[in-house]
Amino acid sequence: MNNVRKNYRLPVCSPVLSQLFLAAFATVVFCGSAIAAEEKAAPAPKAQGLPVEVVTVAATGAVEQLEAVGTIQADESITVVAEVAGKVEEVLFTEGAAVKRGAVLLRLDPAVLAAERDRAAARVALSEANERRSESLLKDQAISVRERDEALAQLQLDEAAVRLADAQLEKMTLRAPFAGVLGLRQVSVGGYLQPGIPVVTLDAIDTLKVEFRVPEARAAALRIGKKVFIAVDAVSGEEFVGEVYAITPRVDIDGRSIALRARVPNPDHKLLPGMFARIRLIINERPAVLFVPEEALIPAADRLLVYKVVEGKVEAVTVTTGQRRKGEVEIVSGLQVGDTIITAGHIKVRPGMPVTALPAPGQGE
Repeated sequence: MNNVRKNYRLPVCSPVLSQLFLAAFATVVFCGSAIAAEEKAAPAPKAQGLPVEVVTVAATGAVEQLEAVGTIQADESITVVAEVAGKVEEVLFTEGAAVKRGAVLLRLDPAVLAAERDRAAARVALSEANERRSESLLKDQAISVRERDEALAQLQLDEAAVRLADAQLEKMTLRAPFAGVLGLRQVSVGGYLQPGIPVVTLDAIDTLKVEFRVPEARAAALRIGKKVFIAVDAVSGEEFVGEVYAITPRVDIDGRSIALRARVPNPDHKLLPGMFARIRLIINERPAVLFVPEEALIPAADRLLVYKVVEGKVEAVTVTTGQRRKGEVEIVSGLQVGDTIITAGHIKVRPGMPVTALPAPGQGE
């Protein structure tokens, strides 16, 4: 029995195993201490309120505008006609071409009027001789003063006839009264023109006019120089900027509206007279205005409310509204920049209740 005890020995760990054992023990002790420390430092969870969607009030630019429809007109527009009768001798323009002011468009045969002018000039020569003779005879008291005056009057009448013939001869040549674009020709060489017969249209379209009407209720906001934005079906996706230059001083009693005209630069000739135009008239521009979603408003008996979130709780605020635009309402008083307001979920909450604020769609986190 003693021999057995003497021969029994405990196993001895190697130095490597001892080190691993000590490291594992230290890790367990360290992790346990860290977890205990975190549990001790973590605050108790706060009570959560009902979830609501919110937005933050921010200032944005606002444009007050009126929408109208109108018709585009040429800045200047005429139909060229003959003022005197005559046979067409030359047509000197190209249909649809741009012309400068004073450009010769057409000539009529001047033969008849030229002959009449020569006849009038011959009469002037005779009348001048008679007038000189009458002056001499009056000095010799061979004629009366009345006879001398009659000779002078005849000279003046004959001189007037020459000027009339010259004016008629000038009208045998048709010229462009202003720079513009010609339309389609209505006459041919050899044709006989009577006064007033159309020859061709002429429109100045480098700058155009647009005429439109707005309700008389907005008369106080109308001013010369206000901007207009014009859209036409023929030029899709593009707006042309113009400026009001004339406002009628009368109200149309049939439509209770006021007519305005605006000028629009048209250097590329994209716009043409007669086009139907959709117009936005800018009444007022403000750089910093508070707009909130329409769904944030809560109608009360005689006022409008908005629910704010202040330190996690609901607070009711009375607001005054102003301009409206698509999906939004201007807040004139009651809110300020940076306020957090409820846009969804306010039906189930009341002032003083705790809530959990969640950003409304499109508001970010």
